[in-house]
Amino acid sequence: MLTVGSSDIPGFVVRETLPVDGKVDFVWCPRQEPVIGLGDQSTSINEIVFHLFNYEYLFGMRRSSEHIGNACHAIHHVDLAANGWNIELKSLHSTPDTLKTLKERGGYGLTHIGRLNREDRSSFDGKAAEEILTALRFFLSFSKGIWCNPCLAVGFDDTENKVWEAWSSPERQWDSPISWFCPHHPKQLADLFPGFIAKWKNNDWRDALQEVIYWYLNSNCSTLGRGINIDAGIILTQAAIERLAFEYAVKYKRLIEAEGFKNLRASDKFRLLFSSLDIPIDIPSSLPELCKSAKKHNWIDAPQAITDIRNSLVHSEHKRRGKFDRVFFPAWSLGQWYLELTLLRICEYCGTYSNRLTAKWVGQTENVPWAEP
Repeated sequence: MLTVGSSDIPGFVVRETLPVDGKVDFVWCPRQEPVIGLGDQSTSINEIVFHLFNYEYLFGMRRSSEHIGNACHAIHHVDLAANGWNIELKSLHSTPDTLKTLKERGGYGLTHIGRLNREDRSSFDGKAAEEILTALRFFLSFSKGIWCNPCLAVGFDDTENKVWEAWSSPERQWDSPISWFCPHHPKQLADLFPGFIAKWKNNDWRDALQEVIYWYLNSNCSTLGRGINIDAGIILTQAAIERLAFEYAVKYKRLIEAEGFKNLRASDKFRLLFSSLDIPIDIPSSLPELCKSAKKHNWIDAPQAITDIRNSLVHSEHKRRGKFDRVFFPAWSLGQWYLELTLLRICEYCGTYSNRLTAKWVGQTENVPWAEP
């Protein structure tokens, strides 16, 4: 246990040097982050500045300029607003060079500065600060398709004195996986944020979102050559969809009782969820290998296809075990597409998105299936 001020920080020593002049140097690793290094949950805060590492290059909803020597650099700003919170994401003059280096070498790089305050400029306490920063962690990670958390948050009072700090580090090295969000269309973030925060305020939905986004992100990394393989990704994705199906159909809309839901086949749970949310259940023509397999195995729709493939992985006695290897990737892609659309629909999002099944270039977007024509 390490004590900082009045706070005890659980953790462990990862490196220690031999005593020199009676002093011992050591590196302490906390068991979890963030660590509140200054202030506490009751601290009165007027504004927070945080740092964002490894985020995508955002085309700003508004722009400013910054002069460094003889050069003029465009600074991109994205504004998010919900439930009385105002949040600004701002690029740096160094962001383009940082992203170029990240794409070449990987690692970590500071790409954006964030600013967070109340819409009416009123103060808020440290507990509220922790809660909104946690919501931002899941929101921004869902948009990027990989963990991307606000780091090194610093809180200031109404006289601009530093009164609160949350110590944290980036969760993942640079990667740029496929995601529903297109950085060329920052309005997607602004349009989703109010609905996301509205669901986050509900305890049941917050628990569901945390679990589902966790599984989504782990599955989304299965094509990056790190962590789990794509067959495990298929399983995680469908666990997340089933979790959402229960939360939406049983607890939220009360379309079916818990016992009845339990007795449904996984494919029927998915049909119930997708059909209720106006998400199509046919196998997309953009997945020809999966369409070909559907004819061969008599799959009537996408829910049957992806659950049959999942079942072949988790049930050792499945009669088709080991016969779907060639369609693992399209099945995984289809599952992630369904998971992204389900999350967007539950958050009442009606804008555009990048369709991972059809998008061929950065910037290509389309309306979500339930959007008004």
